[in-house]
Amino acid sequence: MGQGVCLLDQALNLARQEMAALEDGAYERAVALAEQRNEVTSMAWHVLESGCADQYRNRLIELTQLQEHLTATAAKAREVVRASLQRSRQEKQRLRGYHQAVGQALQ
Repeated sequence: MGQGVCLLDQALNLARQEMAALEDGAYERAVALAEQRNEVTSMAWHVLESGCADQYRNRLIELTQLQEHLTATAAKAREVVRASLQRSRQEKQRLRGYHQAVGQALQ
């Protein structure tokens, strides 16, 4: 097995770790893993070996499938965070209204 194939295997492993981080809500870790995965994948292109074309293709197909899953998971996570922020804003406004109402009632 060539160096490029090993690098793609490493990229696959990083993608799986990234997926786990996203699913756990560890977004900063997921970003760091995505950056590492990008670097490793880029390195694999630079050491491409002609005799390993099938192995490259299989791993790239798997990486593509993982990327599609990562994208879908990240979109869902973004919506969860967005909804949480919206609820926080609404709660803050509600509490501000209570404080104003209580302050006016005490005067």
